[in-house]
This record gives sequence, structure tokens and C-alpha cells, in this order.
Amino acid sequence: MEKQFMKIDRSKYEGYLWYSNKPEPQVLENEEFELEIANSTNPFIIEGQLYDGQISYSIKFVDGEYRITKYVLSEMQGAVHTDHSFYAHRMPNKKLKFRQYWRLQEDENCEGMQVLQPAEYVFNGFENVNSKEE
Repeated sequence: MEKQFMKIDRSKYEGYLWYSNKPEPQVLENEEFELEIANSTNPFIIEGQLYDGQISYSIKFVDGEYRITKYVLSEMQGAVHTDHSFYAHRMPNKKLKFRQYWRLQEDENCEGMQVLQPAEYVFNGFENVNSKEE
């Protein structure tokens, strides 16, 4: 049975939600927030990333339903990772911070040895940047 709604638990989040009827995303900066929204609701959330220091949510609306991935960061402690940041589209003076996690997997192209492969890509909040920075 398909899930009929998406639920985000109450917390103080940093991140964004981009609604289908808006030219730019709704930005949250350490704001109390919770949400329960049905797949059939219009306007819908095209995409979103939320982070509260302990949990990170990745939200996408695909083929008429929400695809939400919840990452519990305490469960990922000690995992191999690299950090990345990207300038945000239509969010001035912000970079989006992400952490790329890597997992050991057997690789037939490496004689069956274990090699690090990209795994989870987790939103870790914003980095504020100076508007004059290139």
C-alpha cells in the first residue's frame, strides 16, 4: 500500500522547502517546524532539505508522491565521509552543505576486493557566505 502523506517531526530546522507555486524556496534558519502533507495537496513541495543537527531529511516529489529519506546522523558516526558545499539556487548568500558517505563494497573490477563506493549524500545545513565572495 502506498504512503498517502509525508510527515516531518517537530524540531528546529535549517534548510529549505521549494513549493510548486513559488519562484524561490522557503528558507528555514533554526526555526521550529513540523509538517504533515498529503500526496494530493496542491501546491506540493517539489524538493526540500531539512537539518536539525541530529536528523537530516531529503524530500522529493516524484510521480505524484513524496519520496522522503530520513538520515539519523548518530547512526552514521565514524563512517568515511567527505564534505562538500554548493552555492544555493535562488537563496542569496548561502551555500548548501552536504556530507558524502562512502561504504566498503566488493568490486569485481578490483579482483573482488573491498573498495569505497559512494553511498548516502546528506544535507548538513547552510554555510553563510559574503555576497562579494566569488
